[in-house]
Amino acid sequence: MNDRRDFFKKLGILGLTSVVTKLNSQTISVENILDKISENSFVLPQLPYDYNALEPFIDEETMRIHHSKHHKAYVDKLNSISSTKFNFEINDQTKCNALKLGDAESIIIKNNLGGHVNHSLFWELLKPNPKANINQPNAKLLEAITKQFGTYEFFKKQFSEIATKHFGSGWCWLINEHGILKIVTTSNQDNPYMPKEISGYHSTSILLALDVWEHAYYLKYQNKRADYITNWWNIVNWEKAEELYLNSL
Repeated sequence: MNDRRDFFKKLGILGLTSVVTKLNSQTISVENILDKISENSFVLPQLPYDYNALEPFIDEETMRIHHSKHHKAYVDKLNSISSTKFNFEINDQTKCNALKLGDAESIIIKNNLGGHVNHSLFWELLKPNPKANINQPNAKLLEAITKQFGTYEFFKKQFSEIATKHFGSGWCWLINEHGILKIVTTSNQDNPYMPKEISGYHSTSILLALDVWEHAYYLKYQNKRADYITNWWNIVNWEKAEELYLNSL
């Protein structure tokens, strides 16, 4: 992808911006081709809030580094890989499902695609909340959680314990698997969108995502993952979770 982009940039430097080519029987300018390449690139999403908006639960410096350094690194790595490795007709979540591990490059793709998809979802499932301890699921999802786990408080306790005890780096998820809500974890940047033989679980319906890598909390909480998780409940975006749940039905 980079080679193609550089080639067209060189054409522009030479003053050949009026050059046209035939692609799919349509006349397309160099600028149009560059736009098409850009559309096929992976993009670091903008946060739907400021870096300091999740304080005091997640601090500004952590959010800034997490988004602009860690997440950006996954995006940059994906964009350094030849576009022929990706089917851009499908969305990034479906790309995860289409993963097949073989050579070293496929593992690199898995790790960075997972990192990009996981974080993109994680940002959307966070929401500023200056008033602590009043955050809870919306009606339909709350009903489903209560039906599955007995009470919302018991669900929170189970989710928190499973996330806290996950060994090493990874993620904790709430998924809807054929109408049954399950709390599962995956290692590193794996996610349930990936085939079961890769991540251990497979689901097209993720409702909650919690990053338990140390870079998500260490600046503020050091090794106290449990405290980070306790405070994370205050900023869960239950409106987004409800939307994901309704879409899974």
